[in-house]
Amino acid sequence: MFNRLPKPILFGIFAAIGCLMGAILGEVFLKTTQPPSIPLPPHDVILLIDTSGSMAEGTKLQEVQAAAIQFIQRRHGLTHLANNKIAVVGFGGRSYLVANLTSDLISLEQPIQKLRAVGGTPMDRGLQSAMNQLSAGSDSEQRSILLFTDGKPDNQRTTLNASQLVKNANIQIVAIATDDADIGLLTQVTGDAALVFPTSVGNFDQAFQKAEKAIYEQNLVTANPVLVTEKSLGYSLLRIGGWTALLALGIGLALVIGQNFYLRRRLLTLREGLIVSMGCILVGFIAGGVGQLLYGITSDFTTEITLLNIITRMIAWSLLGILLGAGIAFFIPNLNLIKASQGGLLGGTIGVIGFLLVAYFIADDIAPRLLGAMILGFCIGIFLGMAELARKAWLEVRWGPKDASTITLGEQPILVGSSDKAHIYLPKNQKFPAEVGTISLVGNEIAFENYMTRETQILKDGNKWTIATVTIEVKTSK
Repeated sequence: MFNRLPKPILFGIFAAIGCLMGAILGEVFLKTTQPPSIPLPPHDVILLIDTSGSMAEGTKLQEVQAAAIQFIQRRHGLTHLANNKIAVVGFGGRSYLVANLTSDLISLEQPIQKLRAVGGTPMDRGLQSAMNQLSAGSDSEQRSILLFTDGKPDNQRTTLNASQLVKNANIQIVAIATDDADIGLLTQVTGDAALVFPTSVGNFDQAFQKAEKAIYEQNLVTANPVLVTEKSLGYSLLRIGGWTALLALGIGLALVIGQNFYLRRRLLTLREGLIVSMGCILVGFIAGGVGQLLYGITSDFTTEITLLNIITRMIAWSLLGILLGAGIAFFIPNLNLIKASQGGLLGGTIGVIGFLLVAYFIADDIAPRLLGAMILGFCIGIFLGMAELARKAWLEVRWGPKDASTITLGEQPILVGSSDKAHIYLPKNQKFPAEVGTISLVGNEIAFENYMTRETQILKDGNKWTIATVTIEVKTSK
């Protein structure tokens, strides 16, 4: 059945299977190289929410309630943080305790939904209440106040005094500020401009996620600096580069095997296997490393899949396709290097779109990567197979009544014989010599150099001859 498939389809199927095999090995690699997680010390946080009268404008109050609940739900989903506690304090007209410090995070949602916007902005009292709550109910060394405000405090001096007391108690302050808030003042309140996250209506949740990252990643650094080093960009480059290298190895070996299968040759020689393996591993590390480096640079801008994030992945997989195409061109006789690279580029670009679509619609983690890898491999394979179709002259080799292959003619001679290097393989058991002769296209002339008779014959379109059960016919684009 496979013998009768067009070469692009055959290449697509082989590459899809090879990429899937590489992806399965890649998952094992990712699993075995996952840094061990360690229990982190408890980190207690007070959500200090501005509920002054200005928060009643538009949807600000409803949006901050939703963002605070999502913050809590994210922390609740992390089972290794079961000892972490969160409390909620509001300040609007006065400071008041919304919910006590608790590790039962889900119980905080209902009190947050009951927040009402009224009165002024006594930020100093809110900070004092939050500090008192942490001092009385927390025995953790890691403590933070996440302050959300949409305006200026009633009294700047007393607010700064209260913030200093908080910091003196070794409590970190992280602030989220809307457009109407005083960023300069909040920088003094937190003591660090990097701990102030400006936001606007419609973007509260993104600001909460950034603040969450600042709070808990600082906890990670304090708890175990060595672990952070292991999870650094360099470590990620090695892991993702290794994973991509295995995908490239799967595709590369599959395409070379597919080419040999197409020409009825030995599927893979030791020499081919070594060359392809070394080349593909290098190519995969380069493409995966570039993608992860770009992702690491852009990940600070967002915590979700955005256009920028998608572009970095497309660049990486397109680069993989280009490099694979260029490499495979050395194993397919007379395949133009530029055309092969272009085919790989198209395959990688279209394949990564399929990869991302699968990842978007399938919530699971491993399944979309495996299915996406098959799509990626299929696209690269099919476009590499199509890259060979634009040619001036070729040979049509008929192995049987309904079994044929085509071989592009060019300056690289096409070897006929029983050697493992022969492009048109003749069985050794039928006593054919290792090298019967070569066929090549030089300029506009197709020449057959017969090693047995030491003669050179100029061939024309339609010339054909039969050797044993193999029929060879010359074809040209004319």
